[in-house]
Amino acid sequence: QIERAEGCRVYTTDGSVYLDFLGGIAVNALGHSHPKLVEAIVEQTKRYMHVSNFFYQEPQIRLAEQLQAVTGYPRVFFSNSGAESTDGALKIARRHGSKSGRYDLIGFSGGFHGRTYGALSIMDKPIYKDGMGPFLPHTLVLPYNDVDALRARVDAQTCAVMLEFIQGEGGITSATDEFVNALEELRQEFGFFIIADEVQTGIGRTGTFFAFERYGIKPDIVTVAKALGGGLPLGAILATDEAAGMLEKGMHGTTYG
Repeated sequence: QIERAEGCRVYTTDGSVYLDFLGGIAVNALGHSHPKLVEAIVEQTKRYMHVSNFFYQEPQIRLAEQLQAVTGYPRVFFSNSGAESTDGALKIARRHGSKSGRYDLIGFSGGFHGRTYGALSIMDKPIYKDGMGPFLPHTLVLPYNDVDALRARVDAQTCAVMLEFIQGEGGITSATDEFVNALEELRQEFGFFIIADEVQTGIGRTGTFFAFERYGIKPDIVTVAKALGGGLPLGAILATDEAAGMLEKGMHGTTYG
């Protein structure tokens, strides 16, 4: 039973001390109880905690502008979690596809995008899916890093392909250059969106801000969470102008997102 945590160490009620290699499942990027995080939380709660998105809020605007500056993506939608970012990204993709009658959403074996129905629909692990169906229609899961399977199934009916460039639950497996190059060629041919799941790998965890940067590719949509909040529940969807333009005012949102 944990009593307190500081930096990279966790202290239990029986007096034991442990090195924390879990980090709140890749959340605590700056460790536990970082003084700047604590200060920011205290100061903000003194001002206000929640007022909803009916109002402009300076901290949200500053964070959005920082994400824009670091990533080059012009539009930011905030969420509460990685799973919520996934579902928002899939909604954007479906909206895009609906304009031309394309609805297929594709994920890959070994992937993990959350436990909502949108996320589960493009994942293949039985432990998360058994007895939970039926899932969203027009969804499928292809073998990760299988170029032949990718070319055989991605076509004019595809509205989006979502992948982790480095899988976490799939065994720390990286996408091959051949696989990513084939995906980019197919995007150029068919015009679907590429959605990068950077929930675990983003915010500098692989040496670059995003894992996909090593491949010389720019996805249309990027989902982030975990380390973004440094310990608090916070996610975001980053999007190009074209992708973000699929949503009209009031079409997507949450009470806290």
